Amino acid sequence: MNMTLSGGLLLLGVIWPLLLALMLLFRRINPAALHLAPWAALPVLVVSLLLTPSDIRWQLPGVLMGSELGLDTTGQMFLLLSAFLWTAAGVYARAYFPQPDQRTRFYFFFLLAMAGNFGLIVAHDLPGFYLGFTLMSFASYGLVIFNGTVAALRAGRVYISLVVVGELMLFVALLLAVQATGATSFDAVRVGLIDADNRDLVILLTLAGFGIKTGIIGLHVWLPLAHPVAPTPASAVLSGAMIKAGLLGWLRLLPLGEIALPSWGITVITLGLVSAFYGVVIGLTQRDPKTLLAYSSISQMGIMTMAVGLGMLAPEAWPVILPGIAFYALHHGLSKGALFLGAGLAGSHHRLQRRWVWFGLWLPALALAGAPWSSGMLAKSLIKTYALYAPAPWDVLLPLLLSASAIATALLMARLLYLLRPAGQPIGLVPVAGLVLPWVAVIMAVLLAPWWLGSWPSDQAETMQVIDSLWPVLLAFFVTVVVLRTGLFQLVRPLPAGDILVLWERSLQPLYRMVRSWSGIQYTFSEARQWCQDRMVALVAVAIARMKRTEDYFARWDVAVFLVVIMVLATSLIASIL
Repeated sequence: MNMTLSGGLLLLGVIWPLLLALMLLFRRINPAALHLAPWAALPVLVVSLLLTPSDIRWQLPGVLMGSELGLDTTGQMFLLLSAFLWTAAGVYARAYFPQPDQRTRFYFFFLLAMAGNFGLIVAHDLPGFYLGFTLMSFASYGLVIFNGTVAALRAGRVYISLVVVGELMLFVALLLAVQATGATSFDAVRVGLIDADNRDLVILLTLAGFGIKTGIIGLHVWLPLAHPVAPTPASAVLSGAMIKAGLLGWLRLLPLGEIALPSWGITVITLGLVSAFYGVVIGLTQRDPKTLLAYSSISQMGIMTMAVGLGMLAPEAWPVILPGIAFYALHHGLSKGALFLGAGLAGSHHRLQRRWVWFGLWLPALALAGAPWSSGMLAKSLIKTYALYAPAPWDVLLPLLLSASAIATALLMARLLYLLRPAGQPIGLVPVAGLVLPWVAVIMAVLLAPWWLGSWPSDQAETMQVIDSLWPVLLAFFVTVVVLRTGLFQLVRPLPAGDILVLWERSLQPLYRMVRSWSGIQYTFSEARQWCQDRMVALVAVAIARMKRTEDYFARWDVAVFLVVIMVLATSLIASIL
């Protein structure tokens, strides 16, 4: 495909969901936009399949003071995954929401988040990536609170609070990176950070800011709160595609492969491994399938986080590690998307329908567990092979821990299949063609991904991989049978979703009561609320009066001309600095 034509089509595919979201706001063209919205990701999917990535770059000097779009091999893997999942979830949502007004409200936030997701993947400079990441993060808030329940609003408050904190940290990190390197493209920034004085501060802010999105331990609390309350198609893209944006941010901005960072490497590996096992331990206690899948995402993202830390320890092996991380992200995204969409179908009161839906869920569950000849086997064997590049004692310790993680994941998937068993309680929708077909398409992608994108080893090595991936699944199956026979799960109380956050809130309640008693505050809640309302009305009245005076002042033509001149000079100054 011609480079100019392909760049234009890619840019058009990124902008198209944004245009559709705006079309939904106009009554006359709203029906047409609703018909097109489920297929909004299709142009990007087609382009990502047709393009042959070879570090392609397209310069856009008129956008954001000069932006750069590109599609390398890593970007294509992430774009292919995202476009496919957004397409499947978009078609699924058309049957999921029968009412046009519900569909309009959902697709508005859905399309905005999609545009941001696509934009950050193809952006190869800091301003473009940050713009796409911000758009995706804030638009996702509308998906989290969509149902308007008490639980959804609480999850939305937690989510948006962490998003604001994360965006602030990322903004500071990007400014420091530009200041230290004098560049905005990712390639130049990664090289410039090698000798930068503030390199460690940039790395810290980058790890924390993107760590909120990836669900790293301690910053993960929004995930188990958001997934159970969000609509099923939103959960599929939240966990399958959008959660990978933080991982891609690490891959783009951190100086991976440029310099050895042993201290940071050990820290990131430790955080990843703790996340991997913590997600499984808490997830095994859950009784809501979507909450369990959220903790599964935390666990799987921990494995990918560990691989990033491995790249910090062994920069010479980064060209080999990077494709493995991208393939693991693809494998996890497809499997988790299939599981979320399938969980939404496990609701029919007809036992036969529930049975074939349940059997369909076995394939992505086994793939996530790393069963033989699945995408999970290939992805986990790649990560385990890369662990051999680590210095001692990690070269011996990491393969053992990864095998333990495979057993833990298999146990978690066994727990999920038990919760969704045909004899269980109906929890989802009655299967119809509009829901089943996109789900089947994702399952087929899970089945074909290792054969289409994977590179299988020689027969002897493949035999060793099969043995290495088979015994954790068999061991997990044996443990599950024992647990079911003995009824041990009935003795386990489910930990509340949000775990650390809930414990933090409960620990603060005695302190809050103590402060109230010490301060001698005697207001009841109703009196305090009325006092706040009165004060708010007074403040709003004063603000309106001051805004009116300010508006009259700025309406003067001489002041307006002066401000325009100042804005032009400031824009020119910023452009010259960046």
